[in-house]
Amino acid sequence: NKDKKTIIGTANSKFWDELCGSQLARQLGILDSSIVSLKKYDDWYLEFYPYLEKHINFKLLKNKNVLEVGLGYGTVSQKLAEKGANFNGLDIALGPVEMVNHRLSQNKLKGKAIQGSILEPPFENNSFDTIIAIGSLHHTGDLIGAIKQCFKLLKPNGSLIFMVYYAYSYRRWLMSSKDTFSYLTKELMGVRNVVEFSNDKQRALYDKNSSGLGAPHTDWISKKSLKFFCKEFKSTNIILENADIIPIPFLRNWSRTKLINSSLIKKIGLDAYVTAIK
Repeated sequence: NKDKKTIIGTANSKFWDELCGSQLARQLGILDSSIVSLKKYDDWYLEFYPYLEKHINFKLLKNKNVLEVGLGYGTVSQKLAEKGANFNGLDIALGPVEMVNHRLSQNKLKGKAIQGSILEPPFENNSFDTIIAIGSLHHTGDLIGAIKQCFKLLKPNGSLIFMVYYAYSYRRWLMSSKDTFSYLTKELMGVRNVVEFSNDKQRALYDKNSSGLGAPHTDWISKKSLKFFCKEFKSTNIILENADIIPIPFLRNWSRTKLINSSLIKKIGLDAYVTAIK
């Protein structure tokens, strides 16, 4: 309901004001937001997620109207602007907005980020050729509503490229097996939805702040439910990616690089990357 969304939105605005990636930046020894420091962060980020550019073809977005939802430390934002996209950024929190606008100004790049919610977007319908939302829509408190809003904002034949957490990843089976099995049972009965329950410990495995608290709200979802909620789009492609800190018990000797390139992760990876065409 509306009251719940307002409460989650307010909590998200406070929580995500601390930039996603802040702890990593400190680990890398980054203490400022200079060009040199941010490049160090970006180099690490793009190396850690080598498959990102497989899903976001930055070169093809030149001169396209692009909206990024959920800005984090601004790596993707800056790269979009550098590649010539007509960049617009949207984030529920002020911190990421300020970081992205700082990046744009510092590098003399065009574009602008503003604070706001994708659930009540401050843009006209049919405004964008592409919307990119990496790891943000599942935090809104209304993943389904967020997808619907993105659909409205896209021009005909426009693309929504987004990442959400996969409900049947190896991490979910290992760390939240009861909830995962309950979700599977409901899906087998025909229910299409996100995972309905999570606690702070489960959320903190994916996103936590400097105090160790998990994100205010997180959804996990299956491929079937994703396709159901993207049914207005004329095509939807979903690819699983990513392996991280919790090892798969029988593959403890595998490096992360080997794991993320394996066929196994295409079945039980942490993240679902979706490309939906309007």
